[in-house]
Formats: sequence, structure tokens, C-alpha cells
Amino acid sequence: METLNSKTYHAAVYLRLSREDGDVAEGSRALSNSISNQKELVMDYLRSHAEIQVYSVYTDDGWSGVDFQRPEFQRMLSDIREGSVDCVVVKDLSRFGRNYIESGRYIEKIFPMLGVRFIAVNDGYDSLDGQYGNDMVIPFKNLINEAYAKDISKKICSTFDGLFEKGVYLATTAAYGYRKDLEDSHSLLVDENVRDVVVRIFKERLAGKSLAQIARGLNADGIMAPSVYWQSIGVIHKEKYRNLWEGKQVRRILENVVYTGDVEISKTYRAYYRGITRAVSRDKGERFYVEGHHEAIIDHETFDRVQELMQETKAGYEAARQNLGGERNKREDKLQGLLYCGHCGNKMNLYRKTVKLVNGYGHYSTYVCRRAATYGEADPPKNVKAEAMEMIVMELLKAHMAVYVDARERMRMLNQKPEAAEKRSALKKELSGKKARREKIGGFIQALYTDFADGVFSEEEYLEMKAGYVSELEALDGEMARLKEEMEGLALDYAGNGEMAAAFGKYLGAEELTKEMAQTFIRKIVCYGSDRFEVEYTFAGELAELVEKGGDGAA
Repeated sequence: METLNSKTYHAAVYLRLSREDGDVAEGSRALSNSISNQKELVMDYLRSHAEIQVYSVYTDDGWSGVDFQRPEFQRMLSDIREGSVDCVVVKDLSRFGRNYIESGRYIEKIFPMLGVRFIAVNDGYDSLDGQYGNDMVIPFKNLINEAYAKDISKKICSTFDGLFEKGVYLATTAAYGYRKDLEDSHSLLVDENVRDVVVRIFKERLAGKSLAQIARGLNADGIMAPSVYWQSIGVIHKEKYRNLWEGKQVRRILENVVYTGDVEISKTYRAYYRGITRAVSRDKGERFYVEGHHEAIIDHETFDRVQELMQETKAGYEAARQNLGGERNKREDKLQGLLYCGHCGNKMNLYRKTVKLVNGYGHYSTYVCRRAATYGEADPPKNVKAEAMEMIVMELLKAHMAVYVDARERMRMLNQKPEAAEKRSALKKELSGKKARREKIGGFIQALYTDFADGVFSEEEYLEMKAGYVSELEALDGEMARLKEEMEGLALDYAGNGEMAAAFGKYLGAEELTKEMAQTFIRKIVCYGSDRFEVEYTFAGELAELVEKGGDGAA
């Protein structure tokens, strides 16, 4: 029989495994089996707890317990915040996390605040049986789990450093121009299919071509960009990459010492035992450098000369900047994050330039697609002057506001008609009746409990009658919300929904574009050149609804 304290919980079954944390020892079952074992144990536990229904299973396979930015863990938190989940079940505390402070924060503070029940099956812990934080076993076990994770982290870092010193190549993929040896994944072989492309890039840079010019030439000759090439030979399987060389790809190749036959290993590192939980750059002097690791594509002399050219170019930029005497173009990026190139889909950035003139300095600002320099000369332009773009956007927003004002005035004229007044009166009367009925039901529920406490009804009868009243309350709340919305739409000063009305009200009459204004009214602008744009407005749907409601209000 159902009891007064019974509640149906909607549970998140959380599973996690990581070799990095030492969760998987040599000779143990495969990761998938271990995850399956966790799931089987939790599900077996839940079979004997009918009050808990599984909402979803969240699996972070291969994610360390010291980092709580795991994708499935974050998805679970999102479902908890939305109210879909009010119970979390794990095999044991180490599956939940191996960070003492973070684990304790969730178990002792966040979950109680959100009303979430927490169960660690093998640890015999259920937050429903006692108060959070009073059970000293939980923080003690979290502390042990963290110490274990730190010990494992130290051993793993030591092992990797030993491998790096020996020149063992552990990168997941080989650099463009090379491929992994199928018989020894730690060895690199030259990829003869693209060897000439690498050689060409170095030769053209030595000949004085810029990175953008090299990229344009590769694109013009139909040479596949690195990511697309790897995709074509099955090294990567994502299909989001565009077949387009860019200057930054050329730069990466020109600056990579791997093409000389040497390798620079461990450019970034993590060490949880030292408190470094995210990848950080390792200083040049701390990296592992191995000479003659594999066959070279470029000789050291060529590589060194290219590095000198790169430094000379950089020094030239710095000298030009110094020549301006500190004068800078400080134009505000009013359309930041809103402009997209209509040809490639990339964001367009504000490019600011300052030049020295006879009588002072000149400032030039242009919105440019970052890939513009790598397109061919026959392609349409990928840039637009900032001042012209801002003027166009301001005119578009003025027209947008004019539509709003016209629709708002039509609605207000409609709401002044006798028919609207009669409708308002009828809705107000209906809403009053709903409120009265709701108050009555509240009294019924209170009286019902009193009768149950006095033994007039059985528990089963009480719960059944109460469920009927609660259902009616929920229906009344929905109807009352609908009535209030209808009444709001019939108000004499109606100006659209709250957020839209506030936004338009703030900027009506504005003559100059501001960054805040653009961010308020525009979601996206797709630019195809200086005379063709597609604008996605923030309140497009709400404004269209207001226009439709207004109709011919002036008639």
C-alpha cells in the first residue's frame, strides 16, 4: 500500500570509467564490460526500490573523476536543473568523482539545495536515510578517492616522462606530410601522397610569398586542405571540415620542426597531483626534443631560413606599429559576433588599420571574413566597411521599430473598441470564478486531511480523493494563466510581450547605433557583399504575432 511519505523519484543512473584514474588495470575486462557491470549492479539495486524510476543513463567512458566538466555529467546536471531528475544513483563514490572538495560540494551542498536524493550503492549510502554531511564516512571516502587519484596521476606522469625521454611518439595522429607506421604506431613514415605539397609550401615561403598567397595558390590548384585530406584517407571521420587552405594552416606547417626529422614532444601537459587538471603549455626548455626521430622532408638549413623569414616579417609588423608612435585605431566593434560571411559561413571580424599621413594619421575599419585572403581573385568580395555597415544596420533597425510602433498603435486602437471592453469584462469575471474555485479546493484538501487524521477515511481513500483535487488545481492554474495572457493582450496600453515591449521602449527614437542596441535586436547578419544582407531579428516571431493581432485596427 502507498504510504503518506511515499514519492516517486526520477533517477539519473551515472556511470564513469577512466584508465587515467587507475580504474582499469591490466588484464581486466574491456571498458565497455566494466561500464556494463556498473549499470547491471545499479539496475539490480533499483529493482528492489519501486519508488525510483530511471529517467536516463549517463555514461562518461574514459573521463577522469578529478574533472567535473565531463559531458554526460554536465548533461545530468542540466536535467537536474530543469526538474527532470531528482535522484542520482552511482555504483560507489569513486564513480561519482575523485576530487574531495568537488564531490563534497555536490553531495553536501548542491544536491540538498536542489532536493536531489543521492545513492552510492556499494558504499551503502542513501541521503534519504540521514542528513547530508552528518555521515563522516562520505567525506572520508571522498578524501581517500582523491588521494588515490593523485597517486595514480603521479605514476602516470612519471611513466609518460620516461617515454618522452626515449622519443616515443604518442600523438594520436601524424602531422600533415607523415603517417603512422602500421607496424609501430609510435613511428612516423613520410606520406608520399603529400610530400610535394609540404616541399612546395617551404619553397614558396623562401621565394617571398606570404602565407595568404601560398594558401590561395594551393586552393587554386585544387589541393585538399589537411583535415579534408585526412578525412579522405580515413584518418578522421568528421565531415564538418571545408576544403580550404588558410594562412594559419600554412603557418603551422612552416613552424613545425617535425619536417626536419626531429620531434618536440609534450608541448602541453596535465598533472593532477600538482593541481594542474587542464592542459597547459610546457615551457620550451621543459619540452622533450628528439633529433633524427624519423625521415626528414625538409633539411635543417631550409627550415632555419624559413624561421628567420617569419621572424623578419614579424619584426617588420612591429616596426611599422612603432612608427605610428603609439597611435591606434580604437573603433568599437558594435556588431561583434553578429556578422557572418555568406560564402563560407565564418564569422566576420572587425579589422582596424592605422596609417601615417602627411598631416596626421588615418584610421580604417573593415569587417572581414577571416578566410577572405585565401579565396581566389575571381570570388566575390568578403569584406565591408564598418561605417557603411553600421549605417545600414541602423536604418534597418529604424524600419524595424517603425513596424513595431505601427502594430502597437493598431492594437491599442482595437483595444479601445466596445467589443474589447466587453471581452475584458467577461475574462475578468471568468478569472474571478476560477480563483474562487481554487480557494475552495484548497479548503477541501485541508478538510480532507483532517478527516483522514480523525479516521474518517482510509489512507488509500484519502490519497485517491486528494489526487483528484490536485489534478483539478493543476488544470485551473493552466486556465488562469491563459486568461491572464488574454487580458494582457486586451489592455489599453498593450505593447506586446514584456521583453519585446521593454526592448523597443528603450530604443525608440534612437539615432545612433550602439553595441547594446545591435545585440538586443539582432541575432545574426549574413553578409554577401556590400549591398546584400540577410538579417535575423531577435523578436521576429513576437513582432509578426503583434502585427497579425493588430490587423486593420485603424479601420
